[in-house]
Amino acid sequence: MLVALSGCQNSPEPTPTATRTVPAQTTTSPANTVMPTRPSTVVAASATPTSGDQPLNPLTGLPVRRPASLNLAPLLISVTEFPPSARPQAGLSLASQVWETSIGEGMSRFLAVYYGDYVDDFRRTFQGHPNQPGFGFAVGPIRSGRVGWETIKTFYPDSLLITRYASPEVAVQLTNLLTVYARDTQDVNSAGLTLPELEALVPPATSPDLMMALPFDPSVPAAGHLGANLQVIYNLFDQIEWTYDQSTGRYLRSQDPGDGSGDLAPLVDRLTGETLGADNVVVLFANHTYENLAGTILKIRLLYLDRQPGLLFRDGRWYTIQWSTLKQNLMLEDEDGRPIALKPGQTYFEVVSRQSTWDSAERVVRFHNPALPTFTPVTPVTSTPTATDTPPATETFTATPPPTETATP
Repeated sequence: MLVALSGCQNSPEPTPTATRTVPAQTTTSPANTVMPTRPSTVVAASATPTSGDQPLNPLTGLPVRRPASLNLAPLLISVTEFPPSARPQAGLSLASQVWETSIGEGMSRFLAVYYGDYVDDFRRTFQGHPNQPGFGFAVGPIRSGRVGWETIKTFYPDSLLITRYASPEVAVQLTNLLTVYARDTQDVNSAGLTLPELEALVPPATSPDLMMALPFDPSVPAAGHLGANLQVIYNLFDQIEWTYDQSTGRYLRSQDPGDGSGDLAPLVDRLTGETLGADNVVVLFANHTYENLAGTILKIRLLYLDRQPGLLFRDGRWYTIQWSTLKQNLMLEDEDGRPIALKPGQTYFEVVSRQSTWDSAERVVRFHNPALPTFTPVTPVTSTPTATDTPPATETFTATPPPTETATP
């Protein structure tokens, strides 16, 4: 496998070779791209939190064993959900945070965020489970980039985005991009990172003070509602359930097999064979729009917004929340506008459209697609000729009403 730093990867996939290398240092972004930066007021907003003498990972609220690891920027890795043969994925349980978004065409995809002690965690995991199936990935299968990844990356300054290609119109919108090549061009699930390749990556330098710093507190917030489970239905063929496990204090993930049956089974991490879990599940309702008529390029608006609707599930309870990103930094508040804390640990962000519905009684979020743009020519207005030439007819884009159900596999 070859991993190459690029701002735009549009060439066809090369034939795999026996040589598999990663760059020893990838600290510069492409010359034709501009890395996102934060206002100086955000940079100085807070110091790295500590627990005794140990600094805390700002993305998990947990102590880190190697404080110097926080000075290396996060890796943001595009991990596929489809086809279902990609499951079980490798390495999601070791991410600090995981974002799940729709990618259009009835499918969702993960963007896993690795920060802090993750390399040490992978080493210990491989020592305990040395025989990995498939290609022996630490993280994978990795798939193509999406426009929404660039927006999410803003919350993690200096971070590297790792994908297996992207369509040309998407690739030009992605910065600080690492491209992963497939082991087998006939196998859609054959791109990923092995442990040696992950160890060889040297992310750019950063400061933990720049990272998204949501508050963490092991104490359960007051109020809220009983929330032993949450269903997120992206599509008839993409159904998810998070179920609270009293023994671990975490939400465990189940998923359908992508056949429309709705039958759910635990989704495990290929590295450990254990069910994926989350200490927090946050649902963000955000404006989605399609950038193309085919409905394959989905843009998600997450920046410079105030008091957007959301949900928080933690400790077997759920809360109505508001989220804001006015200073390019995600903030979560309760219904009264007070900061609400996450439970220390791993957080999954489920990003759904504003057209999506929330059934509080059944605790079901149903994703609904935004309207597809339609190309409609404007009929020219007939008028009495004057000395001024009548401008020619123009063409505009208009939107169709959103569908009531999405059933595309």
